[in-house]
Amino acid sequence: MKYISKILYLFIISVVVTSCDRDLIETDFDQKSIIFFNNEEGNLFVEENGANIINIAIGSTATSEGNVGYTITVDPTSTAVEGEDFNIVNTSTSFANGEIVTNLIIEGDFTNAVSEGKIAKFILSSNEAKVSENNTFELNLFQFCPFEGVLTTTSYAASVFAFDDEAPSHDVVLTPVTGTTNQWTIATSWGPNFVSWATADASYDGQYLYSGTIIVNDDFTLDFIGNDAWATGGTGSFSPCTQEFSMTLTQGLFSTSFTTDVVLSPM
Repeated sequence: MKYISKILYLFIISVVVTSCDRDLIETDFDQKSIIFFNNEEGNLFVEENGANIINIAIGSTATSEGNVGYTITVDPTSTAVEGEDFNIVNTSTSFANGEIVTNLIIEGDFTNAVSEGKIAKFILSSNEAKVSENNTFELNLFQFCPFEGVLTTTSYAASVFAFDDEAPSHDVVLTPVTGTTNQWTIATSWGPNFVSWATADASYDGQYLYSGTIIVNDDFTLDFIGNDAWATGGTGSFSPCTQEFSMTLTQGLFSTSFTTDVVLSPM
């Protein structure tokens, strides 16, 4: 009986050892590490005289043994152009020995940036490592100018557009509203000769000026509040870098409904 028990014991041990050996044999120790962008997108606000640098993290599922190279290409559908809107700072495109995270370093250019933003799309590839599905990164580059409510000038040139045509231009002075840092009044928005131009009647020169107040919001959108009942106001935006105001106005003066676009540019 003891002899039979020993045989059974040895049989069980041999099964266990064989199973363990099979597991070890099936393990793929030569599998490549997988690399990926840690995030899908990011923002870079480009300031005049600023550092304007962003580090875009690239991760790996395992620490590298020796240098593991990768390639960064710029998607041709990008609205930002390398060498004009941004530059790739780091020339090394590899995971150094023992690294699990590295960075793609991008520097934005202030001169060519725009406040509404441009997009640079980067594609990650490699012949030395597997690349995950997270192999693209979108960088939004915005021109950013701090604005404390003080205009560099209060003298502005106004361009006016209505009826798919350009109306007479004019000059205007923006007068700060006392006690505020985001409001200005103007004597005329669409100009002193707009109504005479729209009606082809010179007798209206200097009438119906569409005066009012410009209010710039925290997100640089703006509201225009007309002074007269027929001057129903409008909305638009303010660019803190160019200090240009753009707005679309509605009106109740004419029997026909239409909008008027006004752009105020510093003189």
